[in-house]
Amino acid sequence: MPRPFIAMLATLLTILVVAPAQTAELTPDAAYTLVARDIWSKDPLPKPEELAAARKVLEAQAKREPQAARWTFAVARVATIEADQASGDTAKEKRTEALKRFEQAVELAPGNADYQYWFASASIERVDDVGMLSKMSLAADGRKALEKAISIDSNFVAARVGLAQFYLGAPGIAGGSVEKAKAQGDALVAIPEKRGEYQGRMVLAGIAAREKDWAEMSRQYTLAETAGGVGADPVAALRSLALQLLTAKKDPQAAAPLVERYLKVAPADDVTAWYLDAEVKRQLGHCADALPRYDRVLAERPEARGSRWGAAVCHDQLGQKDAARRDYEEFVRRFPNDDRAKDAKAA
Repeated sequence: MPRPFIAMLATLLTILVVAPAQTAELTPDAAYTLVARDIWSKDPLPKPEELAAARKVLEAQAKREPQAARWTFAVARVATIEADQASGDTAKEKRTEALKRFEQAVELAPGNADYQYWFASASIERVDDVGMLSKMSLAADGRKALEKAISIDSNFVAARVGLAQFYLGAPGIAGGSVEKAKAQGDALVAIPEKRGEYQGRMVLAGIAAREKDWAEMSRQYTLAETAGGVGADPVAALRSLALQLLTAKKDPQAAAPLVERYLKVAPADDVTAWYLDAEVKRQLGHCADALPRYDRVLAERPEARGSRWGAAVCHDQLGQKDAARRDYEEFVRRFPNDDRAKDAKAA
């Protein structure tokens, strides 16, 4: 999940597809197209060597045209992708650079809604890197930039989704509000030509899940499956409903037919499908059937939190104590701040 803000909007972005240029022949416009991906794009990210080549070209162009916000913005997008591909201090440095450059782009072109949106994203991405006082300042900057983007373009789908998620995630003292988040969901659904319908339904479904209004949650996710608009993804809507029924409502009976349907449309290498299948079986009391599916997930993704926990619990219930101890210990090592870590230690 990628980082949260980007993980939460990752279901959002459409890139102009161009034939890949040879690295040595990148023009500034080609480099821009390579990195300035649409928010909803599902195309693979540029490889590190492609990013390095794009950065070189774009930085040179930004120096040649220091008043052209386009090139500063593009370098910021490079830094954002580099941050996603890095970890630790390197990732923090890239996030810092991205925020600085997006801020410069906004100063050069304050009326550009895209620049405001990406400045907001970079501000919120930096929140976990700084101390409490700076967190409040960055969060406020992010909220204001999202509001500015919407004031420039009231039909800016990604900005409304981002603002809804901000209102849901922020404490009241920082501007958080469920009602304001719902208003953004409703505004998305109301965007002309149904451009925001899918994203609005997904926002409203998530709010209903948070409020444990299971009937409304199911209704909104079901509507999202057939909704149109930017980033529309019926499989993601189906997956989200099954996941919420299992993880939030703890209702495997209701989730089972959805998971069965999801398994039929999911790609063969979709580890989430394997996890959901395992969870249904575990919650229905069939740990012997669930374990091979958890193991399949962990073989591909050792960092899969839900599967690590599910495997530990199933080994424990089946009396396989050594295997259970191994998975509990690995869970605590990898996820010390998870609410279940104390239970894992006790087990």
